Amino acid sequence: MREIETRLFRYFVALADEQHFGRAAVNLGISPPTLTNQIQKLEARLGAKLVERRGNTHVVLTETGKRFLERARNVLREVDEAEVVARQAARGEIGRIEVGFMTVVSMAGLIESCVGGFQKQHPGIEIILRQMVTNDQIGAILGRTLDFGFVRTPDDYPTGTDGFIVYRQPMVLALPRDHPLAGAKRIKPSLLKDQPFINTSPDLEVGFLKHTRAVGALGHFTPRIVQRAKDMVSILSCVSAGQGIAVVSQAFTRIDVPNVVYREFETDKPPIASIAFIYRQGMTSPAAQAFLKHMRPHALDR
Repeated sequence: MREIETRLFRYFVALADEQHFGRAAVNLGISPPTLTNQIQKLEARLGAKLVERRGNTHVVLTETGKRFLERARNVLREVDEAEVVARQAARGEIGRIEVGFMTVVSMAGLIESCVGGFQKQHPGIEIILRQMVTNDQIGAILGRTLDFGFVRTPDDYPTGTDGFIVYRQPMVLALPRDHPLAGAKRIKPSLLKDQPFINTSPDLEVGFLKHTRAVGALGHFTPRIVQRAKDMVSILSCVSAGQGIAVVSQAFTRIDVPNVVYREFETDKPPIASIAFIYRQGMTSPAAQAFLKHMRPHALDR
């Protein structure tokens, strides 16, 4: 709607409220002749009589004017609300962002501490959470269908993205409860030389395979992977079934899987899993900028 039309609505509503050209003109900060001219212009544009004079300055609304008044008030209310929304959006007070996460992120409490904390501070910003594996998150961020992601820390951030580590934890060994090594509190990596390992499938093993290999390097052997699963929950199910052992994030020790126990590695330098907060460079959305600002204090390497 053009600015002149909005002004005409305001003039008409002011006149309808006062039912007096002089008082309405004073409230609007214009002269009575100017207000008269503007009301006549509005009537001409609508092709309808909105007011009738009673004397030189008093007016009453016609039936058409009464019906138009309700619509005019709605228009002005929507215009005012639109202005408020625009200012709030520009300040990053409202908006929408989409955030990707892995299962381990929720287990580590990052959704609660990072996303939940931001939501409390910015209740007007809608946050859409999408559970996705690391590679899919990176692809979605590059494809502009995802704003941020919590991912397994990549060796290098892809061109056009950036990020920082927000969580670290040691890896542990998951093994069947009746496994011969399950009785030990800590397990030497060298004792795992001939053990069958379960890992994720090749397209999902960003971060996982290197941890399994790191355990092998500590024990001076090459891990023998006998089974692959689509995610960590499936891996633990395989361990529960006695199909092998697995190197998993410590966060998964919170999952009570039947017949599965978790043991630390007997070494001063166990494999460390890290989670990175990743985002697309050059984002201009005020809501996105607000979330990025909120996340920076969570960076472990600053």
